[in-house]
This record gives sequence, structure tokens and C-alpha cells, in this order.
Amino acid sequence: MNLALSVCIAAASMFGATMPSFPPEMDFLNQVPADDEDKVVDAVRQYVLLQFAMLEWDKDIAGQLSIDPANEADIKARAETAKERIERVDKAYKVLVERYPKNARALNYYGEFVYDYRGDEMNGVRMWKEAIANDPKLALPYNNLGIYYAHSGQYAFGIENYNKAMELEPDNPDFKFNLAQLYLAYTPSIAQELKWDEAKVYKEGMKLSKAAAELKPHDFKLQQDYATNFYVAERVKVKLDWADAAAAWQRARSSASTNEELFFTWLNEARAWINKPDKSKAEACLQEALKIIPTNKVATRLLADLRSDAIGTSKAE
Repeated sequence: MNLALSVCIAAASMFGATMPSFPPEMDFLNQVPADDEDKVVDAVRQYVLLQFAMLEWDKDIAGQLSIDPANEADIKARAETAKERIERVDKAYKVLVERYPKNARALNYYGEFVYDYRGDEMNGVRMWKEAIANDPKLALPYNNLGIYYAHSGQYAFGIENYNKAMELEPDNPDFKFNLAQLYLAYTPSIAQELKWDEAKVYKEGMKLSKAAAELKPHDFKLQQDYATNFYVAERVKVKLDWADAAAAWQRARSSASTNEELFFTWLNEARAWINKPDKSKAEACLQEALKIIPTNKVATRLLADLRSDAIGTSKAE
């Protein structure tokens, strides 16, 4: 018997009849060679992401249908379809971890699912810890544990896990974003935990937020988040140049993809110039905002206030 045939026989015995199979509705996953563990994990992950995308589509359609009470039957049908998608994801991940119980990525992904969609925090955390035990160099479960500990008020563990994730993947913008959110949302608690003053926590959070935005310049959410975070400075009594905040809104505008996003970048840039203060630049921004949504009451009021102030100043002179 040659070596190649021996390997084939060994593989067949290892991945034969005892190997758990995916359900008939996802039989294409059974066609991926079971001995190529990474390829199977990748295939299941792509299948799951497709189900999640379709789930969001179901929700959007149901939301549109909800305008008319006559669509109640269709809305229920969409809800059932969404439920079925969740069940398919659960089945796919169950088979995956049964096949490869020590695969760190499989454990991490299934942990995310049970945590986010089943509300089973303890099993999610358990699987993330198992993932780390099987592959200490996989960054994702550290980030997920960071989220869990941060949300449960265990800030020291949250920071420790976020930092470990960033150590393993220094250029991952999501990890930086998450730690920045922790610093900026819970500044007093983090200051106490790290024995820093609140101004330092704010500045470190802003560094992380800026780095996340720079790593993904076309991601509007990250650009918007960084620009919005400037307002935290007032809460922690840090003096800043509002021109920097205005510049952040300008960068966010370059990644905006809808009229609503464009409108809010102009509106918030105007607010930054009002704080600067630079009333002429603020007025120009508000005029641009009102070109997009002419009836917006906030932009209209701010523009009227600016012009009223300008008239008052002119009379005083």
C-alpha cells in the first residue's frame, strides 16, 4: 500500500460515517472536504453571514409592511422566516463545533451567536475562553471578552482583554473603537480603575478613536464616532480647538453615503464652528445643511440665531 492511499484511508476513517453532517438544507457544506478544517470553518462562516444579511433584509421588509395593518399576515410570515434563519445558523454552528471541538474560530463564532442571539452570556463567555485555550493567538475572543467584561462593569478585565486583542492585531479598527468607547463612556470609572485623571482617560480614548477612524477612512460610523467624541471634552473639562472637531466632521462627510448622513455632517460641523466661534463658517455649513433638508427645524433655528446675533452685534457697533 503506498503512502497516498494510506493517508486517504486514514482520512476516510477519521471523517467517515461518524463525522457529524450538516442538515439537508445546507448539504453544500457537506461537500467541502471535512479534513480541510479551515475551509469548512470559512464556508460555514460565509453561510452564517449570508443568513444574517437576509435576516436584516427580512426585518427591513417587515418594517415597511408595518405601515399598513392589512399586511399583518405578511409581517408574521417575515417573522417566521427570520426565526428559521436563526435556527439554521444555530444548526450550522452546532455541527461545526461537534466536528471540530478544539477549533478556536468555530468556538469564537458560536460563542458570539449564543451571546448575541440567544442571550446566553455564560455559554458565550465559556466558548470564548475555550477558544483562547485552544489558540491563544486568536484576537477575536479577547475582544469579545473585553465587550462582556466592560458591559458587566468589570473594567479591569475589559481593558486587559481589549489590550490583548490589540496586541495581537494592532491594525484592527474595531478593537480600538471598542476600547475608546469604554474610556469615553465610563470616564470616571476608568480614571479610578487606572488611577489616571479624567482628562488623561479622555485623551487616550480620543487617540484610540482617531486611530480607528484613520485605519478605516471610508467607514462613516467610525468617522462619525470620532467627530462626536469631541463633545466629551466639555464633560471632563478638557479645552480643545473646535476647529479640530470641524475637521473631523469634514472627514466624515467624505465617507457619507446618504443625504441624511451628509446633512448631519454639515449640521454638526456648524455646531463646532459655533463653539469655536467662527460664525461665518457656521452659517455657511448651515446653509449647506438646509439645501439637503430645507425644513429641518434645528438647522433653521441655529441659522436664525446666528443672523440675529450678527444683527445685534452690528447695531451695537
